Amino acid sequence: MDIVLGASGHVGGTVARRLLEQGRAVTVVLHRSEQAAAWSARGASVVVLDVHDTAALTAAFCKARRAFLLNPPASPSLDVDREERRTIQSILDAVRGASLEKIVVQSTYGAQDNPHCGDLGSLYTFEQGARETGVPLCIVRAAYFMSNWFGALSTARQSGVFSSLLPKDLKAPMVAPQDVGELAARLLVAPVEETGTYSIEGPETYTPEDVATALSAVLEGDVTVDEIPRSQWLEFYRSHGFCTEAAQSYATMTGIFVDGRYERPRTPLRGATDLQTCLRDQASISSR
Repeated sequence: MDIVLGASGHVGGTVARRLLEQGRAVTVVLHRSEQAAAWSARGASVVVLDVHDTAALTAAFCKARRAFLLNPPASPSLDVDREERRTIQSILDAVRGASLEKIVVQSTYGAQDNPHCGDLGSLYTFEQGARETGVPLCIVRAAYFMSNWFGALSTARQSGVFSSLLPKDLKAPMVAPQDVGELAARLLVAPVEETGTYSIEGPETYTPEDVATALSAVLEGDVTVDEIPRSQWLEFYRSHGFCTEAAQSYATMTGIFVDGRYERPRTPLRGATDLQTCLRDQASISSR
């Protein structure tokens, strides 16, 4: 039995689907029951629980041999640094309480030992804690998700403009979440001895101006990007529902990314999905 966290999202959903396509026994862990019937129809077993319920999560892990693990994002209305580490601790405690033979952990480019830099800090904590469990481990470090621009689809469709905290001309490694899921699924079924850290990005780097060009093609209309200056990042995050602590943490993370204060892998794996295809696929889904 393989167990998959985050099956309601882009990466975890891809992992679960690929495992099922291979005829493997799969349990998906969901926070809410809305998608349970759909996953059952695909042939998966379903467990609905709160990942902070360590006992319930441990019981689910005890029925599996291998697990795909990701850290569900905390609500930005809360102190994300504290809340995400609380979630990570519960997941790792559950791993320690089970007898898994292999785990695959989703992480990110730029993961670093910093307690107040959003996902970069929390996923570094996740990586280190997963190593300390002693369970054979693959870490998948993903570049900036192309799905971060999905919200721009609706705003660009309505107004022809979308906002970016990244400078318009900043070339950045980006990756489609489904390509991350494909890699994670492959690593999960690979021999136990196949471990290590795997970095993945898309076929090329992109700027926010490239995002505007892709959106223009997808929406068949002119789209432009509104660059938010650094001095307004905190205000921008606060206006989008972030509490003070979360806004500061995400602003710090954005600064690290924009300034390039992280190590880029020299020979990353390459996902096949380009930016325009990723956005077009999402536009097709959202229009159904």
